[in-house]
Amino acid sequence: MTKDEPRDLRAPAPLGVPIAGRTADQQAVAMLAACLGYHQREDKPFWWAHYDRLVSDPDEWTDKRSTFVADSVSVIEPWHVPPGKKASRRRLRMVGQIEPGSDLRVGAQAYALYDAPLPPGAQTSARGTRGWTGGITVVGVSGEADGGEPDPDARDPRVRDGAVRTAVRDVLIVTDQPAMTLARHDRIPMALAPNAPPTPAGIARVIRALAEQIAAGLPALPDQPALDLLRRVPPRTRSGDRLPAVTKGPRGYIEAITAAVLDLDGSYIAVQGPPGTGKTYTGARVIAGLVERGWHVGVVAQSHAVVENMLSAIAGAGVPTAQLGKRPNGTPGPVAPWRSLAPDSAFGRFYAAQAGGYVVGGTAWDFTSSKRLPDAPLDLIVIDEAGQFALADTVAVSVAARNLLLLGDPQQLPQVTQGSHPEPVDRSALGWLTDGHDTLPDELGYFLARSWRMHPALCAAVSQLSYDGRLTSVDAAAERSLDGIDPGIHCVRVEHTGNAVSSVEEADAVVRLALDVIGRRWHDPHRDTPALAVDRPLDQGDVMVVAAYNAQVWTVRRALEAAGLHAVRVGTVDKFPGQEAPVVIVSMAASSPDDVPRGMEFLLDRNRVNVAVSR
Repeated sequence: MTKDEPRDLRAPAPLGVPIAGRTADQQAVAMLAACLGYHQREDKPFWWAHYDRLVSDPDEWTDKRSTFVADSVSVIEPWHVPPGKKASRRRLRMVGQIEPGSDLRVGAQAYALYDAPLPPGAQTSARGTRGWTGGITVVGVSGEADGGEPDPDARDPRVRDGAVRTAVRDVLIVTDQPAMTLARHDRIPMALAPNAPPTPAGIARVIRALAEQIAAGLPALPDQPALDLLRRVPPRTRSGDRLPAVTKGPRGYIEAITAAVLDLDGSYIAVQGPPGTGKTYTGARVIAGLVERGWHVGVVAQSHAVVENMLSAIAGAGVPTAQLGKRPNGTPGPVAPWRSLAPDSAFGRFYAAQAGGYVVGGTAWDFTSSKRLPDAPLDLIVIDEAGQFALADTVAVSVAARNLLLLGDPQQLPQVTQGSHPEPVDRSALGWLTDGHDTLPDELGYFLARSWRMHPALCAAVSQLSYDGRLTSVDAAAERSLDGIDPGIHCVRVEHTGNAVSSVEEADAVVRLALDVIGRRWHDPHRDTPALAVDRPLDQGDVMVVAAYNAQVWTVRRALEAAGLHAVRVGTVDKFPGQEAPVVIVSMAASSPDDVPRGMEFLLDRNRVNVAVSR
């Protein structure tokens, strides 16, 4: 706890009382108290690691995941001012190794780290000789062969029985556009490092205001959706009834969830949607039905991309563009099916123009900004990908609405946190409700139990791996087939030694497998939607390759391109949430547990394996 937290919040949750010994009210209050200072605690490890990078050798950096130490840097565009712009920029080509699990991908922002002598205006610390500037944007990511001579004394994947093999190095193309106050210079960065986390002052203010309100009324607790969630109590309904049962038919979940939301009394509903169960489809149609009834709905997620994907689905469910709004995220793109709300005053005009229901989308910053919210609370906030949305942020956005709807799956890519907290407020909203179990308890919401994507032979394996055996396939999924290939999971043994993050042998095997399946007859009757029926040869776009490491992505991509397979999709699991393909090939790359960087717990992480095999 920070020293200025409302001290009355401590009384209902005595210090030293384990979670198992607390009442639900005590647990909720303890969690709310821990939400205070959450973002500051999350930021501390970043700044510790950042200042450590300014003084220590790169080999000793404690957090390398989103850093990039350059083996070589070249200027491919010198300083210039593009037409219509004011700030100078240059373009650099940086060669090195992207760490497993890195966030350095196209569009990522980063700091540039410099060794002395520093460029003019670089920021420094009291210790060390390095400095940093901002304004780095990754605009390209690729790989190249490393043709240098291997070190005979080092464990090197290029050496096999005395023969030199080609290793892979990652190549980043970055735009360097520092602050306009910094002069042009000829210094070259030695590394890239993560940008500072965004300032969460508005989010923290909302959490504090709620905490002070709760503290003033203790020991009684008000009816509030986030408090119900923190207490892990079943949703509170106006009727006092249990959640509606799901009926048979394609709209069974849509109708049950809609009825449950309409019956909420200042509470929440959770929906866990495993791969291929139509979480976005279902959520969009629930929201469209509520808008038709005049509801004011917010859609929030960790990223703009997730919010925009849901807004597009809502538009596809029939909600007109005039009733959908969102602040632009700064990335140009095709014309979106929603109103662009910029500047902040556009939010007020959007609300004033509505005669009935509407949907507004955004991140936690939008739903904790008084300039972007309507005068009256929204009827509902939908948290999309709630398996990746922290409890502290859930508490913050809950203040903007009377009810919450959580959509997501904590069994897929998890919420990423760094800080140490007195209570588990860094867990995801859905992860808190499942409480270590694989599936959501029935009394807390809905588990979407039917996968439209996976054949029963594959679905059974995924169900046992991650969903307590509760996930099944719809009947139509069993009718899909690929000539000559049995559905399900197949293990392909590939002999190699000494590989850590890339394997030429596995890349060659991927090519052989892809060539073997491409051209086979792919049948998908689409019994429920005959117009979408497929009976054709499998093509390159029907094959997806999921690699454990970026280095293996480049190795596989180069092998595929050499074989003329340019349209086969290749990436790590982080690239493919929501995507699907008839054939998925998973490449682990590492030769043995001793070769695995970050340990087997990363390579065989159950959530990552679930995402990979369920595409």
